[in-house]
Amino acid sequence: MSSISVIIVNFNGASDLPVCLVSLRRQTQKPAQILLVDNNSNDDSREIVRQYPEVTLIENPVNAGFSRAVNRAAASATGEILALLNTDVEAAPAFVEEGARAMQDPAVAAAASKILFFDRRRVINGVGGGMNYLGYAWDRGLNEVDHGQYDHSQEVFFASGGACFLRRDLFAAMGGFDPRFFMYHEDVDFCWRARLRGYRVVTCPQAVVYHKYGASTRRELGWDRREILGERHNLRSLIKNYELVNALRGWRDIALLRLPPRRKWQQCINFIVNVVWLPDTLGQRRRIQRARRVPDRALRPIILQSRAVPVQGSTPEDEHLVPQQTA
Repeated sequence: MSSISVIIVNFNGASDLPVCLVSLRRQTQKPAQILLVDNNSNDDSREIVRQYPEVTLIENPVNAGFSRAVNRAAASATGEILALLNTDVEAAPAFVEEGARAMQDPAVAAAASKILFFDRRRVINGVGGGMNYLGYAWDRGLNEVDHGQYDHSQEVFFASGGACFLRRDLFAAMGGFDPRFFMYHEDVDFCWRARLRGYRVVTCPQAVVYHKYGASTRRELGWDRREILGERHNLRSLIKNYELVNALRGWRDIALLRLPPRRKWQQCINFIVNVVWLPDTLGQRRRIQRARRVPDRALRPIILQSRAVPVQGSTPEDEHLVPQQTA
């Protein structure tokens, strides 16, 4: 079995850490490492982590965000596979073992675990995720009762960074998560880049975690900020990863979305930020496109060709749905 380095990014997660760390002690396959990056918390997080000698604490002097924190930990990882975990999850005992099994295929870049709600353990938070042509993403199975309908491994567009497995050598070769993405959409972007190189992204539903949905979001940023950052990062991702005609189409169609005035103003700011970022984004684009092995048309079957995204069992034809970002 592949060796696993678990990476946890924490900011003021003291109330959640004991459940998460104890669940890692109960694993049927012991992780090679547990690396916890603390983003300058001002609660008791670091004191709690020091009570777990098996955990290597990496302390950031400032809140560097999720992407940069994962990248820093990945540089110190020794396992063949990186297992990313949110602080607000409890990992089932076979989480590490099943993830290692799913990643034995060298063509798999990432594997998505089955995420169930912490307080409703028969209800699905997500089993991998999908993306529409505008780059908006959603969690597969969100709010469905778990009857085993996702218990066979399947191809998905991306694996949620809240609980997933990534191939370490590929992560390093691709430069890790985009450091411009403070948090949100980094997982979608990474899996998209991996797919352009010809790798697969699959679900690993036997690797189960229980998630306190939105706990870290509410603590750190709030729901509105999450949506704004997700869209900002999405706009950059479209330019980096699409062939040019599709990138321009995506920007145009996002600009044409009908939104409430306040939200439209926030969207305008996101466009302005991305114009400022454009020189760096184009540099990233050149590197990604040089490494491309798969054309956009080959990915079209797994990218939803609709402005709406399906949630809670809805279908793409439900025109009342608005684009949303994943948790």
